[in-house]
Amino acid sequence: MVAQSNIPMIIRTRRSNAAPAASEGPETGAVVRVNRVFVQMLGLSAEELCSRPLLDWIHPDDRAQLEKIIGAGHGSACARHATERDEWVAFDWRVKTHDDDVAVLGRLHLEYPAAPVSPTSDPAGPQMTMGQTLEAMARIAEAKNPGIRCSILLTDCTHERVTVGAGPSLPDAYNEAVEGLRIGPAVGSCGTAAYWNVPVIVENIAEDPLWRDLRDAAAVAGVAACWSHPITSTDGTVLGAMALYDTEPHVPTQHQMDGLEIAARMVGLAIERNRLEEALRHATKMEALGVLAGGVAHDFNNILVAVLGNAELALDSLPEDSDARVRLQDIVTASTSATDLCHQMLAYAGRGGLATETLELNALVKEIAGLLRAALSKKATLINKLHDAPLGGSTDRGQLRQVIMNLITNASQAIGDNEGRVVIATGVQTYTRGELEQLRPNADLPAGEHVVLTISDTGEGMTATTQARIFDPFFTTKARGSGLGLAAVQGIVRRHGGTVALQSTRGVGTTFALSFPRVALPATAADAHTAPKTRGTVSGRRILVVDDEPLVLQVHGDMLERGGYSVLRATDGQEAIEIFRSEGDSIDCVLVDLSMPKLGGEQVFVELQKMRADVRVILTSGFTEEEFRERLHDVGFAGFIQKPTPMSVLLARVADVLQL
Repeated sequence: MVAQSNIPMIIRTRRSNAAPAASEGPETGAVVRVNRVFVQMLGLSAEELCSRPLLDWIHPDDRAQLEKIIGAGHGSACARHATERDEWVAFDWRVKTHDDDVAVLGRLHLEYPAAPVSPTSDPAGPQMTMGQTLEAMARIAEAKNPGIRCSILLTDCTHERVTVGAGPSLPDAYNEAVEGLRIGPAVGSCGTAAYWNVPVIVENIAEDPLWRDLRDAAAVAGVAACWSHPITSTDGTVLGAMALYDTEPHVPTQHQMDGLEIAARMVGLAIERNRLEEALRHATKMEALGVLAGGVAHDFNNILVAVLGNAELALDSLPEDSDARVRLQDIVTASTSATDLCHQMLAYAGRGGLATETLELNALVKEIAGLLRAALSKKATLINKLHDAPLGGSTDRGQLRQVIMNLITNASQAIGDNEGRVVIATGVQTYTRGELEQLRPNADLPAGEHVVLTISDTGEGMTATTQARIFDPFFTTKARGSGLGLAAVQGIVRRHGGTVALQSTRGVGTTFALSFPRVALPATAADAHTAPKTRGTVSGRRILVVDDEPLVLQVHGDMLERGGYSVLRATDGQEAIEIFRSEGDSIDCVLVDLSMPKLGGEQVFVELQKMRADVRVILTSGFTEEEFRERLHDVGFAGFIQKPTPMSVLLARVADVLQL
């Protein structure tokens, strides 16, 4: 077999996987050929490789698949081979049977997966981390340039500093020295290349002023020359720099610089693809979590109907001096808090209700800041930096208040016992569609003026790991946190057609930037005052309650009876139709659940209308009215009630529908 001399390759043949005896020849398991670059890369000679069975050198997670194809005598797989330094390098392994012997060939894998891959395995299976991919690409560059070392430095999220992506042949002390290096017009080869987005050649580190502050690190690494090329994305954004190092002062050949440019472009494509795939995985995960959160909130709301409703009914039955009233009131309060938690889950899932109105956001911010100022830590100073001109936004006042209060409270807690500042600022930013696409991919947001609300703190900041998960539902860094606050913030902002951006640096602080489409404010804003309605009598009024949850059915029925109504109950849609067919002329209103076996609320309504066109039907659900608003209007429901609801609200809504 023939391969390019600079491609690491080993070939083995075996009749068994046992280590060969000293007298045995290469046909029984010895290494037939190891090229020079393989020895340089892994530091293992043919004699050392022969001293142990092949599978002993393979990563434990990859061993079973390679053993399988060796046992079969044919096939291919990807598996990691140990180095002299107990590190791992991935190889593509091919197995064939020749003259009753099993021949095994290994070649360096360029974009290797974490688990072995065979022709029958899923090509979309788990992939190696980006760091492992970058290390493999650095080793390829080194293999193409014998005696040369390679490193890959990436810009961080601020595009101001670098982090080590790979430097497999450089000492840890060197990689630690350049970690977090601030890029600039004259900062080493890579820092300068990333700053100017141009190749940088330093042929003598000891004499070049670009390395003035990094010569000690270079001495630790034993390198004397460095040639760097910027790593860019397809749109030209600088992602970092890739460098080759020589141990002696040296001018690179044109071939070496051409190869470095090609390698840097390949690294840029790999990084960009990885980030796109990561964004897609994150979006898919968030969508799945949103469905889960919405479903949990819906089911939990049904349970809360029984808890809250029975507590209210019991309170209404007890005398004012009863000792049990305090405990029942605690149950009502706790149930209300649980309801708020469900609303947060629905907001995260994009299923929270919106009651939008045109608001002047500066005024709302002043109002909330005034309310929170006294409640914040005494160490935290709250500062308003509001835009000079009024800023209009079409928002839900209650939900936006929840967002702002949540972020200000988190900012204060991030400061803790230290002196610090929380700054809330407003402004205006004009975004293009491309800029909005970067802030919120695949949302198709319209370009134009946006109101930008930023909340910054001088707290401890977040690690990259925390930032990556900060909007995940149920993830929290607080000892007693629910992990839903920021998830709800993101859900609410997105439902308003806005974006959320996070920037945080350890030891510096954190900034959340929210943007909402700007709208024109009305010339005048007159308060609408509605005179309270005078309620009529409910005597003789009959209500049909339909719900497949027995506790919900019982509680809603009991609440209506406590309000003076006569109540009929049905446990599913089919039973409701049968009751209405026989009792329909005497039924004034139907309270029907949306989701039920056999027939749901909408199907029940259609069937009831066939029997009586003027039937008044109120839909109930653990989800919000906003989700069904168009359907409510199109189908012709008389009203909507979200579970759970206090008894007073339930009675008032029914009275409104009956025009009492």
